[in-house]
Amino acid sequence: MILIVGGGIGGLSLAACLVRRGIECELVEREPVWTTTGGGITLYPNGMRALGAVGIRAEVEAAGLPLARIRMLDRGGRLLSEVPGDAWEGVGRTFTVDRKALQRLLLGACDGVRVRLGTALGSIAADARGAEVGFADGSRGSYELVVGADGIRSTVRRLCFDAAPPSYVDQLYWRTAVEADLVACATMMFDVDRYVAVVPLGGGSTYVAFQLRRATPFDDPVERQIERLRERFGDFASPAPEALACLDGDASLHFGRAEEIRIDAWHAGAVALLGDAAHACSPTMAQGGSLAVEDAVVLAEELARAPEPRSALGRYVARRAPRTRWVRERTYREIELLNRGSMHFAERSQQIREVLAREI
Repeated sequence: MILIVGGGIGGLSLAACLVRRGIECELVEREPVWTTTGGGITLYPNGMRALGAVGIRAEVEAAGLPLARIRMLDRGGRLLSEVPGDAWEGVGRTFTVDRKALQRLLLGACDGVRVRLGTALGSIAADARGAEVGFADGSRGSYELVVGADGIRSTVRRLCFDAAPPSYVDQLYWRTAVEADLVACATMMFDVDRYVAVVPLGGGSTYVAFQLRRATPFDDPVERQIERLRERFGDFASPAPEALACLDGDASLHFGRAEEIRIDAWHAGAVALLGDAAHACSPTMAQGGSLAVEDAVVLAEELARAPEPRSALGRYVARRAPRTRWVRERTYREIELLNRGSMHFAERSQQIREVLAREI
């Protein structure tokens, strides 16, 4: 039995891949109900290809919207450039989709997996033979393998690998999805140390994101949060004012700092890490979800061909670490361009395609 800790994109993708291969697994999620934050997600062709291996690519395409064009504007609304959305020959197109829709599809693909909500991890005692796990509710279990897919503040990582907190990378984000058709195509607006994205998701909804560069992070309490956001970005031209006007409920707006995880060890004994728990980085390149699904696909492949689960972990990390490291290093350049108020999407698209179009 394999235990998956965390019911985000990576954890659900792994559960779906394992059940398709007839590998028994159990998933625990600390939240008592299924929730998701951030509004929308962009899935580049490598992520869509990985969702094909999960078994839901066609359904995600039907629920989302192909990213046909990207407009770049300056703060005043002047057109800087316009490029087609990424479409990679032999791989596919880029899609945007509401995170709630993606979660529903992943849950549907996990039919047959035992899932326990409201179940937090308490302890792990692991060695080469397996893992004994204690849960916060007092229950216990024995597993051949434990996979930490529990996000950037992973309990599995803290207990078994590295207790150091994530590193802040000088970006603060506000993100949500609004029920309005605000733009005909993805629209990015640039200013020095500030950035706005307004992206159609299909079905009458739009993803909106605001990014602010700050060397020192700050908290932004829910009370009057939208009012403060309008003050910070109120000088941007259309479509930013329309997006800000649609923010009518503080609870739906997700605020957070961009952070990263840099660790060398993703597996030890009968424990492994996946997705943001292993290699979180700034969302600037919009690859976090895609990389998590890729992790899940590769780990499931290696588990299926291994004589016993723990022997698969070294091969899993060897296949995944170079790719995730490249994304992290490339992200630093993307952040630098954003902070200067520009982004060279043509160059960006070519370099991303050259690396990430390769089979995982």
